[in-house]
Amino acid sequence: MNIDLKRKKEKRNTVIRWVLYYVIMIIEYVSMTTTELGLPVPLLLLTTALCISVFEDPFNSAVVGCTAGLMIDSAEGTLMGMNGIIIMWCCLISSLLFYFVMRRHIVNITAIIAASAILQTGFRYVFYYLMWGYDKNGQILLREFVPVVITTLLSTVVIYPLIRVMNAKIGLIKETYIEEKSDDIVRE
Repeated sequence: MNIDLKRKKEKRNTVIRWVLYYVIMIIEYVSMTTTELGLPVPLLLLTTALCISVFEDPFNSAVVGCTAGLMIDSAEGTLMGMNGIIIMWCCLISSLLFYFVMRRHIVNITAIIAASAILQTGFRYVFYYLMWGYDKNGQILLREFVPVVITTLLSTVVIYPLIRVMNAKIGLIKETYIEEKSDDIVRE
């Protein structure tokens, strides 16, 4: 394949992929801010940001994590930047883990999402309720935060395959080369 043509296709695929990532995140933001079912609303933005960070480099993962965190801050009405910092670090660490150590598998990403959701909801619970003495017996933790973590984990089953298929279809172009047998090679 021509190198210039390959570069153009990769740039086009990258732009399309990132536009689709952010369209998904905007749809999730709108659903977080408008849905009133009486059920715990999962942190879909956290799940999407971590699933994207599995396939992207660390810098892009940190940017996506910060964006998703700021969107969660805006949707939940919390202090601006708290979730942005937490989710940015979670995405950066998960990207580095999957880049160097872990394999891309649903079990691994579920474990990372579980740890991140517990960390995010734990910080929110400590700084908004426990610190000020609003929840002395832990009812808010059991009725609100634990169901949010569980529904966030359940959303992984839908979001991770979607991101994986998007990355496979419009990701980097992989070339395969076939080695030809040559009788001109002299072996001693």
